[in-house]
Amino acid sequence: MVTACLLVLQVVEGIPAIGHLAPAPHLTSSSQTIRVALADSVRLPCDVQNLGNFMVVWNKLRESETKLLAAGSTKVIRDGRFSVEGTSIRITDVQPRDSGVYVCEINTDVPLNITVVLDVLEPAQVRRFPEEGLVLASKGESVKLECLGEGNPMPTIQWSKPGRLLSNGAETLEGPVLNFNAVGRQEVGVYQCTADNGVSAPAAATIELRVQYPPEIEIERSWIHTGLHQESLLTCFVHAEPPANVLWYRDDRVIVPSDTRILGTSNNKHTLILRNVQENDFGFYSCNADNKLGRSSQNIELSGRPSRSVFKSEPMGMSVDSYNLTWKIDSFAPIEEYKLMFRKLQINESEDVNRTWNSVIIPKTQKDAQSKHHREWFLLDHLDTGAMYEATVTAKNRYGTSEMSEAFQFFTLGPEYIPNVKNLEVKDIGGMESGSHGKSGAARCAVLSSALVAMATLLVQL
Repeated sequence: MVTACLLVLQVVEGIPAIGHLAPAPHLTSSSQTIRVALADSVRLPCDVQNLGNFMVVWNKLRESETKLLAAGSTKVIRDGRFSVEGTSIRITDVQPRDSGVYVCEINTDVPLNITVVLDVLEPAQVRRFPEEGLVLASKGESVKLECLGEGNPMPTIQWSKPGRLLSNGAETLEGPVLNFNAVGRQEVGVYQCTADNGVSAPAAATIELRVQYPPEIEIERSWIHTGLHQESLLTCFVHAEPPANVLWYRDDRVIVPSDTRILGTSNNKHTLILRNVQENDFGFYSCNADNKLGRSSQNIELSGRPSRSVFKSEPMGMSVDSYNLTWKIDSFAPIEEYKLMFRKLQINESEDVNRTWNSVIIPKTQKDAQSKHHREWFLLDHLDTGAMYEATVTAKNRYGTSEMSEAFQFFTLGPEYIPNVKNLEVKDIGGMESGSHGKSGAARCAVLSSALVAMATLLVQL
């Protein structure tokens, strides 16, 4: 009898057959840093191939300990914002405390792991010091304004003074501290510190700096021209902290409001209106201000003297040996005379010039001023060809003499503009503007004719 034995090789499920080893697990994700905005959702990737019967474990590293988050598909951390997605972790509504180092590890004989650094970006915030946002100081004291920024990344701080420049003339200044060595009126105001880290809109805070100082007075004009029966406005600007008491004085007497003396105040602007001005109103007025820290005053003269003349001529003349000076001036009272002074200037070092002033008195016969605006002219003749001169002028009326005008420089035409004309017939020219002349009769006409010919020659050449 033949007995046949059948050998049956059974393969147990889950145990690989001899000669067919399972491939080892392999991490397809790499260690990385992930930046995410506050309150967003983020996935911490840990993708694995050939995991088999092995398990993925997630931990978060702290300074001195390791916190288990998940093992396999089981979430260990008791935080509803965390969830397991395959072999990865998802966090919703990310918070600053979620920042840190996360480790994904496979429990092989030789553990495989990657790290994921989570960096939660936080919008910039700013804290001001002092917290109430108000700094009080006295003039001359040193002051420090400070703002600290918070957020991730750490924001930069910039200082500004809305609507104005900083004391150093700049629009902005970077840094957490704004220092003042000695504060005064110019430093008074609201300062803004702005924190910006690029995550969201910048954060800002303001600090008001108040400085106590004695009165400081500014005036628009120290001399005011007026006339009989006119209305005059005197103005001063008073800066003081605490606010100052302001009074107007005429000589040593306080001005009391009346029908012809109107006092006004608008913020730091103080005005005195004088109506129906009389001769006894001419003189000096003072704006006086005082507070507990001191006192200040500024004087304003009210005068019937003519104003300062302003030359209106073009610097380059139209003649080789004469020049027509034109100026304007204000005077309510009739002008009695002008005093014109002129002299030749040195153009180059080789030129020998007598710099002595020449003066001309120009009388006026006008009895009544038709207007306070006056425009006058005077023709200077016998001047050198191609030369440079300067002139000044003053005016006199019944109340005194004006201040001297600013020096005005002018030029005569050079030799190249002298007309080559013989036997030039000179004729009288009528209808001329009222003014004054250095010559009379035919001589004046000759000078004017020469000027006109020179003008024509110049135009032809151009």
